[in-house]
Amino acid sequence: MFLNSDYDTDVLVCPVRPVERFRDLQPNEVADLFQMVQRVGNVVEKHFQGTSLTFSMQDGPESGQTVKVSADYVHTNT
Repeated sequence: MFLNSDYDTDVLVCPVRPVERFRDLQPNEVADLFQMVQRVGNVVEKHFQGTSLTFSMQDGPESGQTVKVSADYVHTNT
């Protein structure tokens, strides 16, 4: 969970292979990423008895991407 969020819960979902930009993912990796985002979203919504979710992705430094580990990496916030 990412605690510097405007929301009560923020879960980062990352692809298995780290890449800097969304465009660097292979089509099957994009499908896997968003299937996992959907699964995580379902669990979060059920656990917190929510009725809505927000999904976001900032792709590159000019987009406002601020989360870094050892390098920039693609992830979605759920």
